[in-house]
Amino acid sequence: MTGQLATRTRICAGWNIYNTLAGAGDLTGDGRADLVGRDASGVLWLYKGTGNATTPYANRTRIAGGWNLYNTLVGAGDLNEDGKADLVGRDASGVLWLYKGTGNATAPYANRTRIGGGWNVYNTLI
Repeated sequence: MTGQLATRTRICAGWNIYNTLAGAGDLTGDGRADLVGRDASGVLWLYKGTGNATTPYANRTRIAGGWNLYNTLVGAGDLNEDGKADLVGRDASGVLWLYKGTGNATAPYANRTRIGGGWNVYNTLI
């Protein structure tokens, strides 16, 4: 039948420590989808994909702090067509910022670049 999902699989408990989760694409360049999560103190964490359906993510690694200045984070794919997954953040004033992917798991994003303002007219970015 179309439109049906497979039975859900529990990954692990404790994900409520994050106020944002974003499917980040392949941040590490290993061909597996990764995930980022931002905790309440503004630290962004990387969960590297494993390719294993029962344990899809490796233990988390810290990316950096200060990410609480964004009210929205979106794993936007490869926006600059360099073959690396990028991340977009929107700040409280509605400015959208691009973090270009580096392909390096220890420093997955380059310094931010301003995309433009006025993005606060949207209540959700997907």
